[in-house]
Amino acid sequence: MNPMNLVAIVSVLLLGLLLVIFTVLLPVAIVFNTRAGMKYRQGIAEQLQRLRLGKMLTALCIDRDSYLSRERVVDIREQMQRCNSCDNTVECDTRLAEGAVDTDTIGYCNNEASLQKIATQLKE
Repeated sequence: MNPMNLVAIVSVLLLGLLLVIFTVLLPVAIVFNTRAGMKYRQGIAEQLQRLRLGKMLTALCIDRDSYLSRERVVDIREQMQRCNSCDNTVECDTRLAEGAVDTDTIGYCNNEASLQKIATQLKE
């Protein structure tokens, strides 16, 4: 057998093996990352539920699942931080206790611009 043929056969076999390994590991990695992402977002949803921001979403008729799936995690974290550092908690609690809130009347909220944008996007 010609040495060039042997090198070509070995090369094809190695490339085939790499292709099989890639084909098997790619779906495994996708499933793992999908589950990890879902678990991470569930943790954020639990944190959100404990904050006034979660109550504000409900009062503005913004579906939490839609909010969590459409918003970037970085933006959600920023909004949560702004909510935690808010000085208008008394007014916020009073308004939230009244029930439904309109996006035009949340000037007291640190997340006013973000929430107005989200509410508008979800209506479209």
